[in-house]
Amino acid sequence: YVEDNRPLVPDQPKRQRTNEALPSTPRGAGAASAVPGTPGTAPSPVRVRSGMATPNTLPQPGTPGATPLAVQPAAQPARGTKRGGRRSGDGIAWVLSDVRNQLEAIADVEGIPDLLESFPECVLLGGIAARRELVAALLGEHAVANSAAALLVAPGMRQPVALELRCGQEDFGPANGPEAEAWLRSVAQAAGQALGQRLKVDALRLRLSAMGCANLDVVDLPERTGAAGANPKMEEMRQRFVGNSANLLVCLEPGASLELCKRFDPQFKRTVLIGAATSQAQVGGNDQLPAFTLCGPAAATALEERFAALCNERVPQWVSQLERLEARLSRSQKEAREMERRESSDEVLRRARAVGLSFGRALQHVVSGTPGCTAGAMTLEEEITEFASAASKGHCDIGSDGSRGAAISSKDAFVAANDLFSNFGGAAGYAAYLRDQVRIPGSDVPLNGGAAWQRLLAEIDVAMRLAHPPQEELAGLMLAAVRAGGTGVHGHQRWEEVASKLMLSVSFEPLRRRVRYVASRVVWVLKHQKATVSEWMSTLAEGPSSRFYSPLFTEHLDILRTYPIVRELVFTAYDKAASGIGEQVLKNLEGTLVAACINPDIMLRPSTEPDINPAAQAPEMGVAGASPSAAALGASPRPMAISGRTRSVPAIGRASAESRQRVAAEMKRRSCCSGGLPIQLRDRVFEPAEAAQTMPFVEAKLRRAFSKLARILANQSFAFADTSMAYLCQRRVDEAMTAIDFSMDQQRALQARHEELESVAKQVEQRLAGVRRCIAALRSAIPGSSLGFGGGGLPRF
Repeated sequence: YVEDNRPLVPDQPKRQRTNEALPSTPRGAGAASAVPGTPGTAPSPVRVRSGMATPNTLPQPGTPGATPLAVQPAAQPARGTKRGGRRSGDGIAWVLSDVRNQLEAIADVEGIPDLLESFPECVLLGGIAARRELVAALLGEHAVANSAAALLVAPGMRQPVALELRCGQEDFGPANGPEAEAWLRSVAQAAGQALGQRLKVDALRLRLSAMGCANLDVVDLPERTGAAGANPKMEEMRQRFVGNSANLLVCLEPGASLELCKRFDPQFKRTVLIGAATSQAQVGGNDQLPAFTLCGPAAATALEERFAALCNERVPQWVSQLERLEARLSRSQKEAREMERRESSDEVLRRARAVGLSFGRALQHVVSGTPGCTAGAMTLEEEITEFASAASKGHCDIGSDGSRGAAISSKDAFVAANDLFSNFGGAAGYAAYLRDQVRIPGSDVPLNGGAAWQRLLAEIDVAMRLAHPPQEELAGLMLAAVRAGGTGVHGHQRWEEVASKLMLSVSFEPLRRRVRYVASRVVWVLKHQKATVSEWMSTLAEGPSSRFYSPLFTEHLDILRTYPIVRELVFTAYDKAASGIGEQVLKNLEGTLVAACINPDIMLRPSTEPDINPAAQAPEMGVAGASPSAAALGASPRPMAISGRTRSVPAIGRASAESRQRVAAEMKRRSCCSGGLPIQLRDRVFEPAEAAQTMPFVEAKLRRAFSKLARILANQSFAFADTSMAYLCQRRVDEAMTAIDFSMDQQRALQARHEELESVAKQVEQRLAGVRRCIAALRSAIPGSSLGFGGGGLPRF
């Protein structure tokens, strides 16, 4: 073995070696970690590991113009002596195996495949006999080694075989013993996977351990079939293994093998010549020495030392790559743990409630005036058309939360909207009526926010005033009156009682449909403020507006857009609050409707009209509190102290008399009849025979009562809706957001998501721990390191 014309391999004594199988535990896909066998135990089958790698172009050591390394025949040591001082578990090769096991388990991490490709291997190039003899020398000098080499280097191999040869501890005894035979059977079974008819580019990786075995990695390529370059897979195989600049090329024969080395290594920086190739390269002839001399133990020892030197030379480079990978995995580990913490159920719930409160504050700013955004802006016609479409699709129900019945079902909302729009030929005709005849302000302008809300208040006021009794009910008024008359609990029915029953049957349903329309419109408009509020929050990220409002608006908007579950929780809570407002408006209006339909006389009675005209007050007299009549009579009132004030006695008596008269007149005004029925029908028993003559008067009363009730409901609709917006912004939204909680489905989804993130974080931590173990192992293998191996055995991490 000569490098730069200097002999490097002295004569060494030879020792008898036997083989042992290496038990291992599978790791990763087709990979396994290896540990030396324990003395006194039966051998385990050979571990098979499939290689998955791509060519690496890392710079390799060497000087230009260097000659290929050659192995000279050395003097054979005497039998029975040890050779090389090799120990089980000793050397860089064992470290390389453990590092390979760790890295193959995380081969999907970026950079790991390239790092695995940078681990050197000795690619055998030559005839099958020469390769078989070298493998036998690397395994040991006994019959078991020759038999194993014949199994590993066989003519029918159609797949590269990567051998990790390691020096073990066990001695299987005689070559024909049961342990040796079992080991050979395991080798045959493992190597049989490379046999077949089709070429495979990926390598079959086997790890063999035997007492006195060389510590290095060897790759044996299949035999070439057909003309050179005819098989593309064979060329791909050569590019992957022979063309890999990290591998050593072991040329065993001159001719085609040597030419192949020149092709991929023109300057012979990584080419090692052994056997016949050495003889022809240095002697210059065709000397054919015996096979055991050309590829014997001395050549195996020299090749092992060359492999160890190359590995020790590249250890700093591998450590540097692993340190960069460690830094990247450390950042990933922190990010994974932070993501796991942020995705916990408690954190998501806390974040959702905080975002909801900010959303409620933003709603107050939006409804206070027209915001500086265009999201959700619509003209009145577009708004009514969208509402009609939503009602026809069943999206306008109120209070359908599953725990109780809906306050307004989707069918009731559709019927109420259709009852109004049908009078104008559809939603577009109704919008044209509001725009052209009623002239609601802002009908043609796309509005959102507070401006759209004010336009809605005007629209629902008009919609309620447009209610009218149905003609079919008025046509059947005679029959309804006869059915409502008769004898009751307190005797015969009177015309006032019959009129009240007719009012309930004629007016209740039409006005109830209109009340439902008002409530549905209010809830629909409130729910469509979400897009406007979200866009207004986005305008605060930059510009002057960011200086006037809290930065939490922008921060919480990012959370709202990033986390779908937070967005779902906040929007669901807001929709629930808006539905609660609609239910409150509906409840107030229906209360007024029911009361007025049951007793229309109270609604028709004149209201109180207090006289507080300042011009009618008497001019100020000399005595405080003197009445005008007293001043006109010229009386000189006597002052009298009452509650710290000085008043005259006649003035007090006169004021008391006027108060009594005013109260008596007001009570008489309130208790008088409503004036709906004529005098002839007041306080009179209902007679069906008189219904034909008296029904026109009753119908007139019903129409007047219906019209007045519609006006009352219109005013209340405007007032209740307007005050409900203030209640929504100032209290109802905050209550809804603080009451946010997960449903059962959301809880299960969050739990599954948290478990997934936790497993990812643990996986990253395991990968980081594996990389750190690899770094520690490689650092301990650096020559001169205080962490170097001693006393044999595997390195401890």
